[in-house]
Amino acid sequence: MFRRSALLLRPLRTCFSSIRSSNFSSLTPTINELFTKIQTGKLQDGQEVTVHAWVRSVRKQKRIAFAQVLDGSSERLLQLVFLDVGIAADLAPGMSVKVNGVLQATKHPTEPWEVRAESVAVVGSVPAEEPYPIQKKFMTQEHLRRDLPAIRFRTNAVATNMRLRSKTTSAVSRFFEDNGFFQVHPPIVTSSDCEGAGEVFTVVSEASSMPFFGSKAYLTVSTQLHLEALVMGLARVWTLTPAFRAEKSMTSRHLSEFWMLEAEIGFADSLDQIMSIVEQLIRSIATELKEKGELDKIVTLKRAQEKQKETTGEGEDASEVVTADRVLARWDSLIGKEAEWIRLSYKDAIGILKEAEASGIATFDVPVDENEGLASEHEKWLAGTHVKGPVFVTQYPKSLKPFYMLPSPLPSSTVECFDLLVPDMGELVGGSLREHDIDRLRSVIQESGIDLDSIEWYLQLRKWGSVPHGGFGLGFERLICYLGGVYNIREAIAFPRWVERCAC
Repeated sequence: MFRRSALLLRPLRTCFSSIRSSNFSSLTPTINELFTKIQTGKLQDGQEVTVHAWVRSVRKQKRIAFAQVLDGSSERLLQLVFLDVGIAADLAPGMSVKVNGVLQATKHPTEPWEVRAESVAVVGSVPAEEPYPIQKKFMTQEHLRRDLPAIRFRTNAVATNMRLRSKTTSAVSRFFEDNGFFQVHPPIVTSSDCEGAGEVFTVVSEASSMPFFGSKAYLTVSTQLHLEALVMGLARVWTLTPAFRAEKSMTSRHLSEFWMLEAEIGFADSLDQIMSIVEQLIRSIATELKEKGELDKIVTLKRAQEKQKETTGEGEDASEVVTADRVLARWDSLIGKEAEWIRLSYKDAIGILKEAEASGIATFDVPVDENEGLASEHEKWLAGTHVKGPVFVTQYPKSLKPFYMLPSPLPSSTVECFDLLVPDMGELVGGSLREHDIDRLRSVIQESGIDLDSIEWYLQLRKWGSVPHGGFGLGFERLICYLGGVYNIREAIAFPRWVERCAC
């Protein structure tokens, strides 16, 4: 009876599988999929195609009309040709349309394919009395963020950043999956301030003066403490989640809401192990993206922007531009044949900076002081000028770092931690080994003045079967900025939030 039931279920499973596949394949191919099918020979000259897209520009003549459309699937525009000008009579920039036509080859070197449109249906119109706000002329990113926050994704530069972000997320997931990590989803609302800096947003309910959760709660600054709980049962975990910091900074490197890529590794007893994972992760991401053509797309966009600046004088201020050559240099420092990821101690880094300052090689606005940590200009000089590539700075003084970091072996007064610095940006990743002894951790927490009751659960992780462990946090928008040649971090996130600004 059991066997007969199993046999009866097989056609049913096949049927459901067929339905799922059929439903998805019934979607109209994107412009990117059309070009892919052309390259693989699945689409040829003269075949009928259907396109859903937004109109970028329209050019009408007496006997022929042209329109360029895009659908967000790639940076490429598709040209439509109208032999019947009447079909294009009502078209205007910004409209969404459904186009039926015939694919045809051209002799144009940069646009070898176009579609001869035979019918057009307007899906979404635009008001005739109000011009579409995104024009072909140059618009600053500041203008787009401030005045057009919801539709700026129709511009090539912003859409490219969003596509890069998506591709990077996929590459991250593959790396961790291939290396035995489990993706987890720690809470956004927390009862503790992980970093202890006090730059947290407090969660309150407008409906009541009493704490909604019974005690103070905050938006997370880092999910690290909860990852440490998860790693004690899963051994290797990672997450990509929003984080929040109430820092009143308006620089091009800071956001109030951002995304953190964090990982925690159980049974790790060497800082070198954690740094090696970070290096492998970033190398893997960059390599995969380059192999899939993402670097070429970024460079092409940068070259076009540079050409526009030369031709028309329109473009971002020179101080806010990362050139195509600079982007190539960044990627080369990560995965080039000569790429070398240097590791040096904080003590050595301070020595190098002081020597450079004393000899006149470098001049810093912020004095080099081992008791104050590294300023952004120090980090950028170390990575960009001294090393000319990624550099791990390790073993900072205990007084400069949070309570949870594992002390270095005596008689050192440092902790087992690192910051990964990269040219132009400075810090990209921070990580450490964690204190795993309950008595030592309790003592450090008390010395730090942190309320023991609020963090008792974290302390108790060391009570039952504690193991050496460590991890790191990577600012995801900073990674997108570095790979994509994005100057302002607000362009690396869909809806940026910073002090006094929460539009859309």
